[in-house]
Amino acid sequence: MEKLRTSSQESLVLNQSISVVRQVQFVQAILILVGVILGTSFSQWFYMLDIVVGLSLLIASLTGSCLLEQLFAKFPWNKPFTLGKEKV
Repeated sequence: MEKLRTSSQESLVLNQSISVVRQVQFVQAILILVGVILGTSFSQWFYMLDIVVGLSLLIASLTGSCLLEQLFAKFPWNKPFTLGKEKV
């Protein structure tokens, strides 16, 4: 667990979550695997899922900006949790 204290020693920030980039990579890998499994098992139209994920990776590499990463950054578990102490 990473603990960071401010200079005034008044608050404690705890951040033990997985990085947003790793979360996005995990979701994209799962989507690709699901697309391949469903495409092989049921219908070739499920390969479109792999194409969409691949195109999003291509766009992210060319622009340097990933929409899924920006979306994940807004989730509450990706925000730092601060324990603040009241000043007396």
